[in-house]
Amino acid sequence: MKNILIKLLAVLFAGIFLFYLFYSPSLKFDVLENPKKESKPTEQIEDSNSQPANPELTKGIGTYVGKSIDTFTKKYGYPNRIYPSKYSHENYVYQSKNKYYILGVKDKTIVMVYATGKSADTYPFKVTEDAAQIFSGISINTEPVIKTSKGKYRFELSEVDIKTQLLLQYGTTYSQVFIDRLSNKVMAVKYMTGPALVEMQPYAMSYNGDIIERTPEQLDHTIDEVSINSNNVLTMFELTNIMREINGRKPLATNELINHTAQFQVAKLNKKTEKVVTEVENDIGRQLKSEDIKYKDFAQNIAYNFEDVPSLINSWLNSDEHREHLLNQKFNEMGGGISGGYTSLVFIERADD
Repeated sequence: MKNILIKLLAVLFAGIFLFYLFYSPSLKFDVLENPKKESKPTEQIEDSNSQPANPELTKGIGTYVGKSIDTFTKKYGYPNRIYPSKYSHENYVYQSKNKYYILGVKDKTIVMVYATGKSADTYPFKVTEDAAQIFSGISINTEPVIKTSKGKYRFELSEVDIKTQLLLQYGTTYSQVFIDRLSNKVMAVKYMTGPALVEMQPYAMSYNGDIIERTPEQLDHTIDEVSINSNNVLTMFELTNIMREINGRKPLATNELINHTAQFQVAKLNKKTEKVVTEVENDIGRQLKSEDIKYKDFAQNIAYNFEDVPSLINSWLNSDEHREHLLNQKFNEMGGGISGGYTSLVFIERADD
């Protein structure tokens, strides 16, 4: 009887082993794809029913939009770094304790300011404030019309846009308020001129005039991809740690070996000719081991076709799976890479040596 029982247990364990060997799902990571923003031409755009703009900003970092970069440097000094963007402006990065600014500068004029950090001067908003306060006593137009020298453009904000990247107009300046919908807190604000907003196209849009079609594949052939991507990876690290700090998490150290692993992966994805990849298998884990990177656990955020790093970070915050990785307290190191439209950010819990 005892021998029969032992044989039955052996068969059972063998069956379980074979099941997991052949049928258990492998570890996969979803690719967060930026929702396709429809841009459609139209013969006529009416804006007679538009909500009136809010009064011009009189204070705060947003008042520098439209002014000379020299005005800004007189108060804030020279930036930590300058690098080209995928658009017609250059990025000027300013970072200090609890403040982080990215200025978009075109022909020595500030056309965009992104601001985050607990002490950032984001008037009339405040980072970490309850987003519900935004809707009190303020004019909100979910279909704003912007006129430029190139034509007339009407953006159409979806319900998700209103909850995560609300657009408000103050005089001639447009403010894109990035919101963490899970905590309902303001996380950052981007101030822009009308033409800069049209160029970035963060929302669905109808237009009567010229349109700039931008795809990752086209961008690779028109700009210095290596320079832009290496700086965008650094910006991704900086914003990741700022979002962790705002949420009471410790910052992550960067690891060059992980950078190499992540860059190799996205470069391979970018070379694929078929449709956009929607998920990736656990090849990152194998590559980390091949680089002799010792870890207890790891995770990966991967995305496709976002207009800039701030928009991507905010989208990760508003995606349950990617948010969990971004704010996970057990991770202590990160590395990343960008190629074409693909962006990868890898997190590890370092193993004890």
